[in-house]
Amino acid sequence: MPTEVFDVVVVGGGPIGLAAAYEVAKTGARVIVLEQNNFFNQAGSSNDLARMFRTMYTEDFMADLAKEAMKLWDKLEKDAGSSLRWMSGLLNFGDKNFGGDSPEGTLMGPVPNLQRLGMSFQELTAKEIEERYPFKDLPPEWIGLFAPDNGVINVQLLLRSLLSLAKDYGAEAKQHTRVERIVPSTDDKTIWEVHAIRHDTDPALFRAKKIVIASGGYVNHVLRPSFGISLDLDIWEMVASYFNTNPGPNGTIFPSMWFQFAPDKNKRSQLFYGFPTVPWGPPNVTRIAVDAATRRIKDPSQRLTNVVNPADIRDTQEFIKKHVVGVDATVPAFTLSCLQTNVFDNMFVLDYVPEEYLAGGAEKSVVVFTAGWAMKFVPLLGKALAEMALEGRSEYARKEFEITRRDKNGKGIIRPVVRGKRGGGEMMGVDVEEEGESAFAFEEQASGSSIRGFQNVGL
Repeated sequence: MPTEVFDVVVVGGGPIGLAAAYEVAKTGARVIVLEQNNFFNQAGSSNDLARMFRTMYTEDFMADLAKEAMKLWDKLEKDAGSSLRWMSGLLNFGDKNFGGDSPEGTLMGPVPNLQRLGMSFQELTAKEIEERYPFKDLPPEWIGLFAPDNGVINVQLLLRSLLSLAKDYGAEAKQHTRVERIVPSTDDKTIWEVHAIRHDTDPALFRAKKIVIASGGYVNHVLRPSFGISLDLDIWEMVASYFNTNPGPNGTIFPSMWFQFAPDKNKRSQLFYGFPTVPWGPPNVTRIAVDAATRRIKDPSQRLTNVVNPADIRDTQEFIKKHVVGVDATVPAFTLSCLQTNVFDNMFVLDYVPEEYLAGGAEKSVVVFTAGWAMKFVPLLGKALAEMALEGRSEYARKEFEITRRDKNGKGIIRPVVRGKRGGGEMMGVDVEEEGESAFAFEEQASGSSIRGFQNVGL
């Protein structure tokens, strides 16, 4: 048995896990991050070239966190010695009356928060939108809201910067290390033993005072065997495509990110979004996709790994043909998918594993983060996880993120596991949850990307 005891073991080497390891290492504490795949892999939620950094939120607390995140991004970029965001702004546009009951909220909902926080914005007419962006045939009554304090995250540079900085501050990092089980030490309940398999063959053991679980959609692969619980997840297989743009003359340029607010059509989401051609990517391609997912799963083992859902691509192609100028919708230049993990309210889980499930382990010694649209908050969430692990609290761990919260019908996120009862089919050989209804219905497309009441039950 190893005698070395880390202050923190971080499970999951995606952006949140790496940010947590980076923040822990900066304090001088001993930390190691364990990743089951390669670092910078395509298996979870951090593949592709770009993600949105946005500050336009309807909810006061999310707007406040987004503004706070701006300062932490600035600090991270200074430490990394390079810009990790391209602050080109964000245009939200569409039907100003749509979204009162949707996860996105209304188009104009962020305005009071932008005014309260002293953040710039500009309202645009449909005609002004078409003059500035390559859109056409927008309904004349549509409006737009442009805010400059938003931008495109360079995801691949972010990941590599976090890992490099964490190591520079003394963190250790191991890839190809799959955590199988976390249990209290038999001789000291203040120490956790992390049992893992390296390279699919070699057992490994790590010991730590605190644990941070930041494994995204794979969180139940750690929680279930370790603590006898799983979380009620709704994992969306999000599909996005890059399309060729007109290289000129009279070429096509999107000056910023954009997001369209519009009601569903024939039970298919019309929440489309796009990115400008990014300087760190191929020229004359733009990412356009629907902010929705036709295929929804409960566990990453159910993911389609060699195909993507054609309906989501077809919806995007039809939108481009109807409303976008100079983008070739015939065949995507390339297409990708990623896992978007959600709980019932489309919001984060950022909390401690409750003491009752720790089998005698110390209270507030295991921190969990999963779910929600988190890339824009990476530095803030990394700081929160480090503070929770080392100090026992963080101001960013709000009640809206509690693991014990329930939906309007009283259904919770935590689902206890029946030990010894084995699943069938794709869950063969896995302990399964106690009987009880999930908060989700899976028969229809899901869409939307931020909390708005109790949504996400099969939109």
